[in-house]
Amino acid sequence: METLFNSMGTVIYFAQGWFFYRIVCCLLTPPKIKSVKVLSWLLLTFVCSVAIFAEDIVNISLSLLLFFAVSGFLFSGPWYVKTSVVMILFPIVTALNYLHYSIGALIFFTVAGGYGLANAVFSNLSLLITLAFWYVFYLAMNKRLSRISSLLDKRSWLFLDIICLASFAAVISLVYFMPSGIEIASYPCMAACILTNVGSIYLASYLADGIQADMERKNLRLQKNYYEELEQNQTAIRKIRHDINSHFTVLEGLLKNNETDRALSYFENLTGYVETGSRRFCQNSIVNAVLNAKYNLACDSGIDCFFHISIDGIMSIDDISLCTIFSNTLDNAIEACKKIKEPDRRKISVRARHGENGYFSYEIVNSKQNEIREKKGVLLTDKDDARSHGLGIASVKEAVEKYKGTFDISYTEDEFRIVVLIQV
Repeated sequence: METLFNSMGTVIYFAQGWFFYRIVCCLLTPPKIKSVKVLSWLLLTFVCSVAIFAEDIVNISLSLLLFFAVSGFLFSGPWYVKTSVVMILFPIVTALNYLHYSIGALIFFTVAGGYGLANAVFSNLSLLITLAFWYVFYLAMNKRLSRISSLLDKRSWLFLDIICLASFAAVISLVYFMPSGIEIASYPCMAACILTNVGSIYLASYLADGIQADMERKNLRLQKNYYEELEQNQTAIRKIRHDINSHFTVLEGLLKNNETDRALSYFENLTGYVETGSRRFCQNSIVNAVLNAKYNLACDSGIDCFFHISIDGIMSIDDISLCTIFSNTLDNAIEACKKIKEPDRRKISVRARHGENGYFSYEIVNSKQNEIREKKGVLLTDKDDARSHGLGIASVKEAVEKYKGTFDISYTEDEFRIVVLIQV
């Protein structure tokens, strides 16, 4: 009978370890190799079920180091997210196990007062409490954690770490320094640590919702720009169609009068008028609208532009991030070119490609004459409003970091270059 209950306890251990493993998978990318997945599950089972008592320095230190090792080496993701996973979940794990084993031991020795079969029954059945906790936690939090993982940026993760630092330090200090025999005094604090970190997840979820709402607002603005661009094109086409007979009459008259040069000039102007705003840089309508708007703005400023865009079929990078990269870098390039006094020196070259090797590459080169100033590796603006300096570049960097890409800036006396590379 005792063996049966011990076997049941082992099953419960691995069941709660599985739910804990799935929780970690919501925040980090799990291993692809099946054997490594199983290893991660087994190690995380130990992390979430290790017995924690007062002055139990060995167990808490071992589980903390193991948690860092598993998240750091077996899962994939940015280092700051891996750190945040430990900062968020470890205080919950430690406080839960501390309360479970401490209160369980108190009840057992007070009520049951024995060992043997009674110990096997009580200790193994009590594991159903922690199993239920992690099961409910997973059901309640998996969607929130997945949304947090996909939307929070580096600064938001670090902010979340700072919030969780108090409960992290509290549980470690209580276990290290709380004398045995008076553990009951630490119960409220341990329960508060669990509630604090669960609340932090809800806070991060609301922050993620705000980021998503902001992205949707940006997307709506991009769509608005697209439809305005489309409406302008359609208006221009309707006007050309309406006036086409008149244009043909003018051309016919010029040619009959042998005014060939004037006819060619009139035809070139008419062709340029028809083509304005109707360029197709890529199949993505939103990105194409942004590129058209920036191209027209550059041309109106007398800037010689070369756009070579080959990103059709790219699915892994969202429209907001693509438009952030194109829009901000082109705005900076146009602004730099407009400061050049000689119009023939104003040049912008844009190349974007989604290759078969699974990479998105982007390069923009613009001519310049203003001096580039740096402070501690950060480019300084020469705008009148210094408060807005670097915001465009910072937005591009955030978009690139979101996809774990590389962002490189280089410049000479006459040129400024930005290169982005993202594996998709």
